[in-house]
Amino acid sequence: MLIDNYAYSNRLKDVHPAEKLYFAMTTMAMGFIPNIYLNMAIVSMMGALLVFNAKIPAKVFLKTLLLPLWFVLIGILTIMINAVPAGSSALIKFSLLGITLGITQESIKASAVLFSRSLAMVCCLYFLAFTTPMVDIFIVLRSMKVPGLFLELMELVYRFLFVLMETSERIYISQSSRLGYMNAGTAVRSLGRLISSLFIKAWKDSESLYTALEARGYEGEVKVLTKKFPISIKNIFLITSVEFLLLVFAWLSGGGAR
Repeated sequence: MLIDNYAYSNRLKDVHPAEKLYFAMTTMAMGFIPNIYLNMAIVSMMGALLVFNAKIPAKVFLKTLLLPLWFVLIGILTIMINAVPAGSSALIKFSLLGITLGITQESIKASAVLFSRSLAMVCCLYFLAFTTPMVDIFIVLRSMKVPGLFLELMELVYRFLFVLMETSERIYISQSSRLGYMNAGTAVRSLGRLISSLFIKAWKDSESLYTALEARGYEGEVKVLTKKFPISIKNIFLITSVEFLLLVFAWLSGGGAR
């Protein structure tokens, strides 16, 4: 995966993962404040950190940011367009199946807050994903006494994501070379065969993996080597200062969608 490659090669990879997790989660908590200006400041800050500090190409960051944007826009439309009571004022009105729908000033404000908040949350997650490998996140979660079974399931699922992606890509290339997607009918049949093949592949791989773990003395815990990261008091102080400044900015800029 593209994001995983950058997670192992960015300029912030040697920073303690707990510090990056602390920064991402506290900034995400700030995003719940209903303030458009604050959320856009978070988006700008995370984007600048990824591009200038972590040295993630701006084109890559913007391209990945477009992926969830379509889902966000669809969700915003359902909030922006709603039923309008008779006699109420609306900027735009239209009838559909006997129901009066419209866009009001309040719905625009609510959708704008939701859009900026969603964008801020996604950028916080991208900061963590682009700068911190999943193995390092597991180290932090293990130190936080997260149940071992839960972490092992996360590790196995994360590993199988790559296996299934590689397998699906090979099957898709094989089907495409045989004109398996030349029209809508063959595309549906090819997609069905691809999904069934992936299910069988995942089932067989899971059995093989469990057999391999038992052959290596698996007793309910997957033990891996962990990397030692230095804790920086300077970074913790800097992160806390940034979060305090975000709070001050949210207070000074007011709330809502003004």
